[in-house]
Amino acid sequence: MPKGTKILLVDDDKMLIELYKERLELAGYQVEISRDGEEGLAKVHQVKPDLVLLDIMMPKVNGYEALASIKSDPATKDIPVIILSALMRDINKTKAIESGADDYIIKSEAMPADVIKKIENVLQKYHKVTPEEPVKPAAPEVPSEPPKTAPEPSPAAAKPAPPPEPPKTEPPVQEVQFEPFGATPGANLGQPPAAGGQNLSGSANPAVANPPAAEAKPSPLVIFFLILICILILASDLFFYLKYITSR
Repeated sequence: MPKGTKILLVDDDKMLIELYKERLELAGYQVEISRDGEEGLAKVHQVKPDLVLLDIMMPKVNGYEALASIKSDPATKDIPVIILSALMRDINKTKAIESGADDYIIKSEAMPADVIKKIENVLQKYHKVTPEEPVKPAAPEVPSEPPKTAPEPSPAAAKPAPPPEPPKTEPPVQEVQFEPFGATPGANLGQPPAAGGQNLSGSANPAVANPPAAEAKPSPLVIFFLILICILILASDLFFYLKYITSR
């Protein structure tokens, strides 16, 4: 907002005047205040503001009368006026716009930031404010990278790779067979193992060469179930026998 833009605030509400005066000055405006319509008309001719922010319900001269006086005077008719009122009926807004107001703001429905935004829009409409273009930040300079060169081959890479080593093979393990129990010690020393799984002693006894497998014994669980089945069979026979005796 350029310096020197003057706003005349005409309202009889002391707290509202102090609030909007502070906010408008923070936004960069020069603010003049009046507490009734009569004083406001005098300051319009005295200050020549760039915009008038006008209330309707005021003593001495109300807002409609002050608006009509501003727009009927050739010296002040081009000054934009925004009505800032507590009246919420559409008929009040229509009357204000038809009387020459540039906008109508209801106090209870607008925050100070909204009022400032509407003031800026009206001033731009009258070409009293030129919107400032945002300054674009300069793009940071990117340092140029040096030209890339091909890496030199290292001395280790220039040497040829050594030939692969042949796989190592382990010597075969010779199977050793022991003599059966009871054979004469040293009887078959120095003799090669017999082919086809024959024992070293050369004995033809199949019991010695192939010992018999141990007999499989039933598990305790199987024996338990067998005993249980026998008990059930005996119990059922006893039951039918007793039933037969009692029925006679």
